[in-house]
Amino acid sequence: MMLNKKNLKDLYPEALAAEVDKNLKLYLNDYNHIPGRLKEAIGYCVLNGGKRLRPVLCLATAKSIGCSIEQVMPTACAIEFIHTYSLIHDDLPAIDNDDLRRGKPSCHKKFGEDIAILTGDALFAESFNLILKYQNSSPGKKLEVLSEIISAAGASGMVAGQVIDVSSTGKRTTKKNLEYMHLNKTSKLIIAAIRTSAIICNANSDVLKSLSIYGENIGLVFQIIDDILDITSSTGTSGKTQGKDIDNSKNTFPSLWGMDKSRKIAKEKTEKAIESIKDLDIDKKILTDIAKFILIREA
Repeated sequence: MMLNKKNLKDLYPEALAAEVDKNLKLYLNDYNHIPGRLKEAIGYCVLNGGKRLRPVLCLATAKSIGCSIEQVMPTACAIEFIHTYSLIHDDLPAIDNDDLRRGKPSCHKKFGEDIAILTGDALFAESFNLILKYQNSSPGKKLEVLSEIISAAGASGMVAGQVIDVSSTGKRTTKKNLEYMHLNKTSKLIIAAIRTSAIICNANSDVLKSLSIYGENIGLVFQIIDDILDITSSTGTSGKTQGKDIDNSKNTFPSLWGMDKSRKIAKEKTEKAIESIKDLDIDKKILTDIAKFILIREA
């Protein structure tokens, strides 16, 4: 699989990211009557740019199956709420202690640690409210969607991965533990973004299984490339403090495997992701392109 970074912009569906941004702004209108400082912090964090990878994957999955993006938009935006909450809490001094997020002061630097914690809490809770209020699905489908997201974000998902991350910081971990950490911390919400869309669009169990394998692999690729970019990219390009993983003695793919092997693993997992969906009777191009984009992204 040969990829040229000149084609990078052609691989990512920016139009879907723009649709996510438009709808996020609409949903934020629900919060006109909350305390002003909280409303300001929510808007600052949710609308602070980014590729919108997780909601874009939700929309792209719907398109690939033959559903409209509007059919899954509330769930896509709910997942972005959860992702934003996780970034706010990750940046806190007690966890990653990062002053920058997407090239701007992180939430706690802009609003203080107290408001940052509460903003993350609010976004986590309101993500479920978006689905309950706006997702046009049967009660049974909504319960399935909520179950997927809660499993991905909770004690057996993102939180588990974060606990392993903070517990192993400064200590040498195993390669198996590293993959477990990244599977939970990063891949599971990506898998949920894909699976919830497929569930809403009535995909069968075989499609769900293949899409889950796809999501697990691109999630791990995303994290491997993130680890690499922490070393090779600049603060201006990435929008995050360069070298933070090294400064914090974090366990990363490059620190355990080395740069060359990490790139090889990322390429192999990208190929596995693309292979996992090749026999599905869906429009695979958009998901294949996103997988390629994740491998060669520069920020």
